[in-house]
Amino acid sequence: MRKIYYLSLVFMSLFLTACEDVVDLDIPNSPPRLVVDASIVWIKGYTGQHQTIRLTTTTGFYDTIIPTVKGAKVYVKNSNNDVYNFTESDNIQRTGQYVCDNFQPAINETYTLYIELNGETYTATETLISVPQLEEVIQSDEGFNEGDTTLRAYFQDPPDEENYYLHSFIRANKGSNDAIFDDEFVNGNYTYTIRLYDDLQPNEEMIIYLYGISPRYYNYMSKLLSLIPPDTPNPFQTPPISVRGNIVNQTNPDNYPLGYFRLSEASFIEYTVQ
Repeated sequence: MRKIYYLSLVFMSLFLTACEDVVDLDIPNSPPRLVVDASIVWIKGYTGQHQTIRLTTTTGFYDTIIPTVKGAKVYVKNSNNDVYNFTESDNIQRTGQYVCDNFQPAINETYTLYIELNGETYTATETLISVPQLEEVIQSDEGFNEGDTTLRAYFQDPPDEENYYLHSFIRANKGSNDAIFDDEFVNGNYTYTIRLYDDLQPNEEMIIYLYGISPRYYNYMSKLLSLIPPDTPNPFQTPPISVRGNIVNQTNPDNYPLGYFRLSEASFIEYTVQ
């Protein structure tokens, strides 16, 4: 029924637009705001020393190019006041990216992000959250329709603690499917994260990631994902709406930024579709 309804909408829109002129709406533009993509991820089995933070700004509704930010001072401090500087990349293909090659991740360590730009200082504080190892993937033909495929990626949830997770099921050339969930009903169990597909092909290669996230980031992502179309290839791109994150403009609170500073340990597992 969903496909039939979608096609009906397409044909109706074609009929209506065939009789009307195209009108560009005069949508007022707000002053640009800083957008911060600051996801520090420590993948199990890696050092986690190389990290990247990307700075852009919001732009007009009809603009197709996202403006990047140059000349910012970006650094992160841990609870011991160790400073990790993020240096602006001079690679033209990585405009707006600030890179650190000596970051030292530590589970349950608290870090504070500092961004100094145009005389204003932005800060955010977050803790690096651990995550279990993904152990196996089980494929089945369960689903809502014939031809559907379900993938379950299993892990051992830690007992006696609240845990919040983000998963990413990544397909080559097709982006990722992301979701958040918690362990309210599976605390301490051998459990799984799940994804349903209707177009998987045999021998297709996939990578599944599991991230540990904080309760606050869980709430932030629940708002963000609810407003982004489900087939969006990258939900972490510049958000189309003003979802407030944990980053605060200490100099001018009214000029608040968008985006989030989060730190996660991540585990992954590779899988070949059967």
